[in-house]
Amino acid sequence: MDRSAVERLYDFDVLDRNGCPIGPVAELWLADGRPQWAAVRGAGGTTLVPLRGGQVRDRGLVVPVERYEVDDAPRVDGSDLSDTEQADLYEHYGLKLPEQRLERHRRGVSAPTSPRAPRATPPAR
Repeated sequence: MDRSAVERLYDFDVLDRNGCPIGPVAELWLADGRPQWAAVRGAGGTTLVPLRGGQVRDRGLVVPVERYEVDDAPRVDGSDLSDTEQADLYEHYGLKLPEQRLERHRRGVSAPTSPRAPRATPPAR
């Protein structure tokens, strides 16, 4: 998924598998450059919702879980996830813990780029 597609996900509301609203995408967590989790802020704090198997419909991001699962999910503080927090989230949703760590994506922050080589000066005529 390219960077602009990832950025567009911030404009969506997260809906459970039955179409019940959960909340707007507050932040994304990626693995290998692909969105894996959406952070949703609620009255009880911020939690992550799995995106694998989710679908974009109209202005909604329909995720493969029910709202009550999100309401009961472990809360995160918004900083980097500890190994324990990541394991707790995967266990809560009944997902297999991958080997790669999740990386927090910040909206509008471009990826680091490698420095460009200076342009060659054209020969004088």
